[in-house]
Amino acid sequence: MKRAGLTVLSGLVAVALTACSGGTAKKEGGNVAKKEGKTVITVSVRQTDAFLKLAEQKYEQTHPDIDIRIKEYAAAPDSGQMQLAMDETAFEKYLNTVNTEVMSGKGADLISLQDLPYAKYAEKKVLADLGELMAKDSSFKPDDYYANIWNASKINNGLYAMPLNFTLHLILGDAGAIKAAGLEVDDESWTWESFSELAKKLVKDANGDGKPDKYVMTNTEPESMLINLMRDNYVAYVDQAKRQAHFDSKEFLSLMEQVKEMYDDHLLSGVGASWGEQFFSTWTANSVQDLALYAKIVYNEGAVYRKPVSGQDQGGSFSSSRMLGINAKSDVKQEAWDFLKFLLSEEMQASPELKGIAMNKSLSDKQLNEIQERLKKGAVKSFSGTVPGPMTDEEMQKIKRLIGEAVMFAKTDSKINSILFKELTSYFAGQKSGEEVSKLIQNRVTTYLNE
Repeated sequence: MKRAGLTVLSGLVAVALTACSGGTAKKEGGNVAKKEGKTVITVSVRQTDAFLKLAEQKYEQTHPDIDIRIKEYAAAPDSGQMQLAMDETAFEKYLNTVNTEVMSGKGADLISLQDLPYAKYAEKKVLADLGELMAKDSSFKPDDYYANIWNASKINNGLYAMPLNFTLHLILGDAGAIKAAGLEVDDESWTWESFSELAKKLVKDANGDGKPDKYVMTNTEPESMLINLMRDNYVAYVDQAKRQAHFDSKEFLSLMEQVKEMYDDHLLSGVGASWGEQFFSTWTANSVQDLALYAKIVYNEGAVYRKPVSGQDQGGSFSSSRMLGINAKSDVKQEAWDFLKFLLSEEMQASPELKGIAMNKSLSDKQLNEIQERLKKGAVKSFSGTVPGPMTDEEMQKIKRLIGEAVMFAKTDSKINSILFKELTSYFAGQKSGEEVSKLIQNRVTTYLNE
């Protein structure tokens, strides 16, 4: 069975939110200043979840004069389980509805932005600059948080979408098998070109059946692989604020050719395989626990690596499944900021319902130390039943370094992904040239950005 972690187009928008209750979107906009003597703060989300409901409950308990109203556009299933994705029609309806509300000044006070083209909103000045609110608030301590994540999320030096969590885009490797082959991985400097050279040395077909004895990397079709790599350096190809695309650049054409060559040489594959049947897997670390334990559990001797880069090394990449912005026209901007601060507080950041790596730095350090104690007590077992030893100082420092070096925001735009997926299919099938396909993508994305 293929792992779904790399499939970019599962429907159109994969959402990492756990739904906890049903409901329908309220028709009224935000900025409902007072209701029954309380100040109302509206929060619009694609779908509500346990984290946000918990925050609503806790905040209202300590702020009896505040009424948090969550406005959701996709009701949770009756089962209460997570709705994984929207289809294209549903997403278009959601996007158009929120666009109309926000651009007309009738949007909610707080807006969930991770699935929306918020760069366009920032350009139109309909979102508040959160950096200005932070600077004016002496009670807020920016040093408590990962500044690299905030800085990478900025648009034209302004912070309009606040990440509440983040995940790291990395590679998981069978370090023991790589070492047994007499090879080493230097993930501090490797590129996809050097990865390809390493892969050629690793791949073997001892029985001559035409199938690698152990895949280098599999479970991902070439279209999805290229879209994921594009996301890692999104700003090099898409400038939403200026409404410009760069898919006809030499850099993107080179990336297309690199990916195609690796698939043509059977170094990468879409064939379904288990962990033990491949040397590397593209992987998303959703927690500090993932960073510390996943490689130890999956492999007897595993390792977490930075992704190879396709050009100049600019640091690791990350994404966020929880980003909130404040409506610039909100009548309760300060109250909305106070609730947003609460979502960033240690109390809420420590909640298991947050999902992802917390923005609060002290929590990551605390979690890392707790995991080390579990390893020292032998309380962790691998898939094969072995008990991994404690992390070395080098391993612990690498985890902190991977988090601190995450400076490339792997943004996504479902429409752009859809365009790429459709046009790249003909390229990887050998039906069109790279130049022809890159120009088609450039024209279609440029048209979309200027709609």
